[in-house]
Amino acid sequence: MKNIHDLIVIGAGLSSLMFLSQYIKKSTNQSILLLEQKNSIKQDQTFCVWEGPGLHNITDQFHLKPKKIWSKVALNEAGTEIKRHINPYKYVCFDGGETLKKLTEACAPKVTTISNEKVDRIIHRNGTHEITTTNGTYYTKCIIDSRSNFKPHEIKSSFIKQAFIGHEIETDQAQFNPNEVTLMSFRHNKDEVEFNYLLPFSEKRALVETTVFSSLPNLKKIESSHAKLLKKYGSYKTIRQEKAIIPMAVIDPDEEQGILRIGTGAGMIRASSGYSMRRIANWVLTLQLQNINERNISQFKYKPNFLLNWLDKIFLNVIYSHPEKGPYLFMTLFERASMPSLVRFLSDEASRSDLIGILLSMPKMLMLKGLFKVKDDDQN
Repeated sequence: MKNIHDLIVIGAGLSSLMFLSQYIKKSTNQSILLLEQKNSIKQDQTFCVWEGPGLHNITDQFHLKPKKIWSKVALNEAGTEIKRHINPYKYVCFDGGETLKKLTEACAPKVTTISNEKVDRIIHRNGTHEITTTNGTYYTKCIIDSRSNFKPHEIKSSFIKQAFIGHEIETDQAQFNPNEVTLMSFRHNKDEVEFNYLLPFSEKRALVETTVFSSLPNLKKIESSHAKLLKKYGSYKTIRQEKAIIPMAVIDPDEEQGILRIGTGAGMIRASSGYSMRRIANWVLTLQLQNINERNISQFKYKPNFLLNWLDKIFLNVIYSHPEKGPYLFMTLFERASMPSLVRFLSDEASRSDLIGILLSMPKMLMLKGLFKVKDDDQN
């Protein structure tokens, strides 16, 4: 039998590369194969995280170079603006292409990567997985699968999607405040939560995005809205573009013999925000790393915080049933909550007192409506 490996990883995305870059530091003498369906790393992603006291230092522990760091954030809606200083925390942006390249280089000494290799079928027989791809067949007892192919019954909450279109632009005139991130600038939309996201890298350069939270996002409609937004900046040069639809749901994957699900299909995207890098890092950096085998692979499974998932279910119910209330929910939270508690909450590192503070900061009647639907879902 040819092409036998101790471990085969499917997908060379963020979750796989962050995991492997740490795993190979402690694993020994294993044959590791990484299968990636794309030909190369694309420069169409941006990763952002909160950094600061009590949080794993992603920059240092993964040896990454931030593209930009901010200590002030803003939200606005219908003429009302909220600005918050977040010291001692920071909002840190990483270039997606450079980040994936750096992590790929870190993995290269101990991981064999084959690009343009789409997995068509996985068959398990006699304790071994047979993986058939577009170009060959591979065998292993252990698979790490980062594909986002979750099943309907694995979704444990309301299911909405985050769709966004962004352009990194350089304008002729100075128009941006490079010291302040606009996390959400809400636009009137009674059927969906729609907002603009602005990452200013300099006075003339920024990533400008139009984002929608919706159960059925329409990319053509978002493109039209985004085109109108870009017109306000006058003459500009497009540096790059990005576009995606990200699932926002609490996901609990089935356990499969010899297969570890990671990434989107394992619930590693934060259901209430669509962010993933911090959650992936928290998982990787708290693992007791050892050589993976068919007997211990289940020990590596991502285990979400029950209370955070419960709160995210309430949030998703509100957005699903009352999208017109989305701006009010976010604006109220950022206005009332202690910023350190809010950052730790958004970073999956909230203490019990942080969670109590977050709950007290949320609109009571709106959250109760979401809570009642959670109870109904749990009973059905």
